[in-house]
Amino acid sequence: MRTHLTWIIPLAIVLLAAAAFFGVSLYRQLTASVQVTVAPGSGAPVEPAPPPSAEVTEQVAARLRAAGLNEQPMLGDTAISGHMQRLAAGEVDADTLLQYAADLDRLNRFSTEQGGSIPTAFWDVRSKEMAANGWDEYTVVRQIAVPEAEPYLLLLAQGYGRFLRFKAAEAAGEDTALDAALDIFAAVAVYQEKMSPQPEPVDDPAAVKGRADAMLMVWQSLVAGSTRTNPLTGEPLFSHSIFARDNVGTIYQYDVGQEMSIAEMWGVTGFAPQFVGIAQNNNQVEHMSISMVLQLVLGESAIVLDGIEVEKAAAGKADEAEAQADMALNNAIQRDFVPFFTGDWQQAVERLRATLKGRPAE
Repeated sequence: MRTHLTWIIPLAIVLLAAAAFFGVSLYRQLTASVQVTVAPGSGAPVEPAPPPSAEVTEQVAARLRAAGLNEQPMLGDTAISGHMQRLAAGEVDADTLLQYAADLDRLNRFSTEQGGSIPTAFWDVRSKEMAANGWDEYTVVRQIAVPEAEPYLLLLAQGYGRFLRFKAAEAAGEDTALDAALDIFAAVAVYQEKMSPQPEPVDDPAAVKGRADAMLMVWQSLVAGSTRTNPLTGEPLFSHSIFARDNVGTIYQYDVGQEMSIAEMWGVTGFAPQFVGIAQNNNQVEHMSISMVLQLVLGESAIVLDGIEVEKAAAGKADEAEAQADMALNNAIQRDFVPFFTGDWQQAVERLRATLKGRPAE
């Protein structure tokens, strides 16, 4: 247990006072959550399909191979071997797999044209969230491959393209994780305008706030897709349902062919030292994204989030410098991002960018 924790005592007293003052109201706020829901999917065919001929089997395998799928699973993907096993067992029919291959071809072409070529194997996954909601890789890809879903595919391609440019230039010091993550807001703005054009003028404050919240949730899902568990309820503070894996980090793992944490993929380039603390505290892009959602969407105060850092440091679960850096990040978001984002997202992003780089926000 670390002994140099005298800086915690005043903050702990404030937290206790706040809890006593807000009482039930505070408890309700602390147990709030935002959960993205999706309509139930149709899933795989219920009736077993008849066994295909050898010729059809070879044709299906060739089309899946041409679409770019792996021969064998690498990162939880079904791969050609898995699809062929399902075909032989009657769990899926040849027409479904041929349509799947055609849809994958379209996704490959489109994302490549947009400068963010998404690995085919990324789509070839049936996650637990998908299965729980009655979706599988065939139905999800079919939904994304239709023209009506093009704005979402464009969002993924542009977001991933920005991430790839960052990875290519980072080693030379020509780009940073902070810049790349914040730049992705621009792709989200384009997506939101395509899907839900904003009428002018907007006189409903609740509608304006809801639009800002939605934009932030989409951005968070794209740069990280992760969440935190509420210690009071044991439930996620927020979730993105089946879309949680549609983020640049997960896509990148299929590009490099290995599992990596969000921290390993992003790093902390661009963040001033006071927002990092120690080298091991390398998940600041994820921390930033979650803190933004908790403060802006769920209305959590920075003092409550700081209390979590206090508890971790007091329990010896975090270094003191790490806790101080995380609290500095929380408070920068509260001061330079939250008050401005709903009214002008670009101003909020640029203020926060300047602050986190160690420059005073204008």
